[in-house]
Amino acid sequence: MERANTASAFLRRLHPWLGRAVHTRWSLRRSFYQREMDALLMALQTHDGHLSPDLKLRLEGLLGRLYREWFPRTWRKDPTYAEVIADFRWWLGVAERWSEPMPRPPRPRRVREPLANQPKRLLRMLALPLDCTERRFITAWRRFLKRNHPDVNPDQTPDERRRFAEAVALWRR
Repeated sequence: MERANTASAFLRRLHPWLGRAVHTRWSLRRSFYQREMDALLMALQTHDGHLSPDLKLRLEGLLGRLYREWFPRTWRKDPTYAEVIADFRWWLGVAERWSEPMPRPPRPRRVREPLANQPKRLLRMLALPLDCTERRFITAWRRFLKRNHPDVNPDQTPDERRRFAEAVALWRR
């Protein structure tokens, strides 16, 4: 990370996480790291090519100290600067994936039931709306048959028998 634009891009990516990923055992306050990172970003804006040796040393010092605070002691015993950068990039990749909002599960599509393909007069006899579904029609039709079938009700009046015969004649199978 010798170029100023690479270093500033990395620091801008790391900066928002300083306020979120604070451990209780840090030896320095996060405000120290935030101020130092802000100062480094300001200094890097004036450089457009390679970093000066003092700025490079300051950047390596900040990242090395932050690395010792951020990662556990058992992570790496004596990391090189390249390993420090690689570990931070790995951690940032994981943290950025975790912080993305979870995709909403797709809403189940309501499948419209087919409408009953029956004559309007039959629907009116069963006291059903004209836009009733097939399932609702079958339920009402079976109830009508149980209540009005001549074999179940032998003492029906001729008017009730005529009404039942008319309904059966209108019924579309």
